Parts: sequence; structure tokens; C-alpha cells
Amino acid sequence: MKNIILGTGIDNIKLGIKPEELEKLIGKPSGIDKAEEEDALELWHYDELSMSFGFSNELEGKLLTITTSNEDTMIEDVSLIGDSLQEVLDKLEVFGFTDIDIEDISTDELPNQQLLTVFEYSLNLWFDNDELAEIQWGAFWDLEKDKPVWPEE
Repeated sequence: MKNIILGTGIDNIKLGIKPEELEKLIGKPSGIDKAEEEDALELWHYDELSMSFGFSNELEGKLLTITTSNEDTMIEDVSLIGDSLQEVLDKLEVFGFTDIDIEDISTDELPNQQLLTVFEYSLNLWFDNDELAEIQWGAFWDLEKDKPVWPEE
């Protein structure tokens, strides 16, 4: 799996599917982190793919987010994992992304961490030591209705 489709999914996996549908597509996960709180995500991890899939309890258990650290994963045929923050910003500029927020999320345990968010595309990019480590994207969000816009079947 390598082609991220923002607001839709990756390859043949679409946001909005249920866990049993994901299992039919790619098999059983390596591990599952159960959601403790009502508004938390249940995360299905696929270590061999370097991917995690987040199912929302609040949204009928549907797939809301996908996260990858796989270097082969691309957005619009552009590879980003491993690039510096500036390299990623230069590439995002080509896509026309304008509403970009960069936040320092460093802690004592994890120094030199930054989160780049592109709100209108439900895209989060996690940097460790100025290197893109993870890409996370989800369903586009209808702010007026305060709910996700699921991709068409």
C-alpha cells in the first residue's frame, strides 16, 4: 500500500469502513489498542505495513484515521517520509496547501518533535529531529455539521 488519497483512504482501503471490512482486505492486525474513553479511537496496528488504522467509537466504529511511517507511502506520487520540515513545506507548497500550522510538541522524553497540520485536508505530519516520521490523515470534516464527510462507495 502506498498511494494516499486525502479524505478518501489509501489504495483500496476507504475511510468509513468497519473493522471487519479492513480485516477482509488486509488480514488480522498485529495488535489492537482498545479505546478506553468514549471519544477515543480503537487502533489496529499492522507492523509489517508500518501502518495503524483508527476506528471511532463515536462514529459507529468507522475508520476515521490512517497513520503510516512506511517510506514507500506517497501523496500524489510524492514521497515525504524521511524529508526535513523545510523539504516537506516546499513539497506541500506545490500542492497549494495554505492553511498550515506547525506546533512544537517536544517533551523531556521526546525532544525535538514537531507536528505540522493541514486542517482543510485532515492531514497531520509528525517530525522527529527535523525528519518526517509519520503521516496521519483522515476523513474531511464538515465544520457546520461537525461530522466527517465519508468518501463515496
